[in-house]
Amino acid sequence: MIGPLLRLYPRRYRIESGEEILAVYRESVDGARAVDRLREAADIAGHALRMRLGVTSSSTAGRLLAEAAPQVAGVAAAYCGVHLSRWYVAGALSPAFPPLDPDSWTVRLFSSALVVVGAVTALTGRWRAGVWEAVVGLVALAVATVLSGPAFGDPVVTPVMALLAALTLAAAPPDQPPGARDRVAAGVTAAAVWAPVTALYAGVLPVSTDHGLWPLLVLAACGVARALRQRPLAVLRTAATVVACPLYLAFAHTVGP
Repeated sequence: MIGPLLRLYPRRYRIESGEEILAVYRESVDGARAVDRLREAADIAGHALRMRLGVTSSSTAGRLLAEAAPQVAGVAAAYCGVHLSRWYVAGALSPAFPPLDPDSWTVRLFSSALVVVGAVTALTGRWRAGVWEAVVGLVALAVATVLSGPAFGDPVVTPVMALLAALTLAAAPPDQPPGARDRVAAGVTAAAVWAPVTALYAGVLPVSTDHGLWPLLVLAACGVARALRQRPLAVLRTAATVVACPLYLAFAHTVGP
């Protein structure tokens, strides 16, 4: 497995450091479980692609993705949490709670749950493990949405936006994890999106229609507040907020204004 992954590195870097990477990999997976071997291989593949694309913690692109990553995790948690809330409320209001059939809709449901668990895990401290859970869930969500076809909403926009979110999380430099303040801010923003929309589905709010722009408005307001709090980082944080918004764009496109 490791041989093809090493070829992902730029040729010069592979010649200079390939043997060292191979030795570290073999030592780290000696006696390890299959899931740990897969995780180590995924880390090597991610590092190789970041090296090839120039996305490192010292590059502008790397700093941008590192700044956007916690926001992307929060957006993913809120987006998938809303999907789970909508399913639960619809089932709770029906005479008999609908069964989980082995179809793409059920895959979407469990993928959404995996994204929420992964994003919450990442934002509450276990960043690396949570990010990979969320990435796997987002990719599965994209595939299931394509298979669901137009019955769910848009079989093109939503999968593309989910894959963009997964790519952002996977490409963010792992040696620059977000601080506690950024993780808390992302969690609060996610809650400010999820709670009102869930209340809307439950019929608690005194309105009768969905408002697809609400998540974008919340994200924009929080992005502006974060940018103003640290003026030297205003441009970077504004750009990071834009990078974080694809899933909310998919929500607005599907739900409508």
